[in-house]
Amino acid sequence: MDYHFLPIGSCKFDGVIQHGLSFILNKQLLNKSLWKSFVNVFKTKEDSEDLRWRCEYWGKMMRGACLCYQYCGDNQLYKTLEDTVKDLLSTQDEFGRISTYTIERELQSWDMWGRKYVLTALEHFYEICKDESLKQKILKAMQDHVNYIIDKVGNKEGQIDITETSNFWLGVNSASILESIVALYRLTKNEKYLGFSKYIVNSGGIKGGNLIDEVSTQKLLPHELSEAKAYETMSFFEGVMEYAIEVNDQALLNTSIKFFESVYNSEISIIGNAGSEDENFSNAIKNQTHKPERFGQETCVAVTWMRILHKLYLYTNNYKYHERFITTALNAYYGSINFNNQSSTDYPNKKLPPLPFDSYSPLVYGKRGIATGGLNFMKDGTMYGCCACIGSAGIGLLGLDCVLENEKTIEINSYFSGKVITNSAKINIEGEYLKNGKVHLNIESSKEVILKIPSWSNPTILMNQKRIEVSEDSINIGKGKFEIDIDFRPEIKRVDIEDKTAFKYGPLVLGLDEKDNPNIDLSNINSSLISDFDLIDNSDANMVVFKAKYKDNKLIFKDYASCGKYWDLDKCYMTAFMEK
Repeated sequence: MDYHFLPIGSCKFDGVIQHGLSFILNKQLLNKSLWKSFVNVFKTKEDSEDLRWRCEYWGKMMRGACLCYQYCGDNQLYKTLEDTVKDLLSTQDEFGRISTYTIERELQSWDMWGRKYVLTALEHFYEICKDESLKQKILKAMQDHVNYIIDKVGNKEGQIDITETSNFWLGVNSASILESIVALYRLTKNEKYLGFSKYIVNSGGIKGGNLIDEVSTQKLLPHELSEAKAYETMSFFEGVMEYAIEVNDQALLNTSIKFFESVYNSEISIIGNAGSEDENFSNAIKNQTHKPERFGQETCVAVTWMRILHKLYLYTNNYKYHERFITTALNAYYGSINFNNQSSTDYPNKKLPPLPFDSYSPLVYGKRGIATGGLNFMKDGTMYGCCACIGSAGIGLLGLDCVLENEKTIEINSYFSGKVITNSAKINIEGEYLKNGKVHLNIESSKEVILKIPSWSNPTILMNQKRIEVSEDSINIGKGKFEIDIDFRPEIKRVDIEDKTAFKYGPLVLGLDEKDNPNIDLSNINSSLISDFDLIDNSDANMVVFKAKYKDNKLIFKDYASCGKYWDLDKCYMTAFMEK
């Protein structure tokens, strides 16, 4: 089907997308001093001293920033990104290395991971770069960067194996560079990069084992794998999928898709994230109802899962992947955005400056802001975290994925209010897609228009005031001018998992927090005594608010993402799950 994003800046959606984007631009992506701080660690090589992962910050944030630019087309953002790319390129040494590790201490710990993020970030900026001369400099820099790696890493005499370049997670963090190497091959068609990709695939991703074989032959679930670190393992299989597509290896592609389906079926929680205990696969489909010892549901995992689901949707055009994407985006991901600038309490119970994203999401009576994932301090006195850097990719993808196109069709996947203008289509969407489920569309298109219908809905659809019957998840309404009225008719649905219960409304998980329910013990709610949900008016900061009866009291439910957002309050606990 070959669907792809619309041209840069074609869409402008209101509500949650605009709210999230504006916050992230102002608090993070337009902050030139932050970009300078991240580039500076490449100049000082300060990861050499403690072998940490400051090296990932610039690349993670750049990748997300490029996706945000593809969505919004903001000129100030582009200039900021262009300046920091030039700054980073100035750190490349005479050997081609762009690294925060000195040569004496390179290719260990998180060095390869950092080089991966440099590569993927430059690839993303290359895609949006307006300056042909700069594009050529970037392309050469990427090739020099990777050529040095290929010279040092491999299975030939005198080389170090890819899985030996890290002493963490059996080396799968290093092997996850696979995705970016495949992308470089697509840009250059240099067989050397395809050969290196094949070498990484053949390594199996880990020292002393083979993750691909464990999935395909041993049929192990994600939490049973030799390495079960969710973020890094998913990133490796993302690369396996990209390689399999590139070389048309159907068996390998099936294995990677099998892995992602296994992640969904055994790990993805009600809010669309993986790992109920720390940052590891943990059979979360069952264990999500247990309170973790420290934390779970890492934001890095949520954004990585969104990226993978986006790719699966583009490859298969199976709408289930977009629906899974939306679940993660509106619940786990959106809940991580720190709109109220609250201060996280890190492991030593020390307050830290607020970052734009939280790192972990509580499901069973807990609170947000309990730790800063991937925390590092820089020599310039600043600090940052991994989840805060990866976060911007989520809002960019959310905006971009709403409407896709190919040569013949334009596809509407989600119905946030806003406008879409391209050379072939003008689409205006009005209404409350997430609140009351009612939207009105004005469409004028020279391409065939496809309306996607989410599985949680039971819609009535009028096209030019005539009823359309809905029997599948897609309706092709053809070319031309249309007025479409849709009532998705979302309903409150009870979800029972193990010994707990949660409630959903359309794609949204509902939650309770102490700020709205100060006199009720949220750690001991009996869901069987809850009745009479009533949708009530609410501020734009919340997606939905419901009033419900509970014993002789009332409960205020909000969308999960809006719960527990005031971490600094004494009463800031929240929950998605209740007792059956």
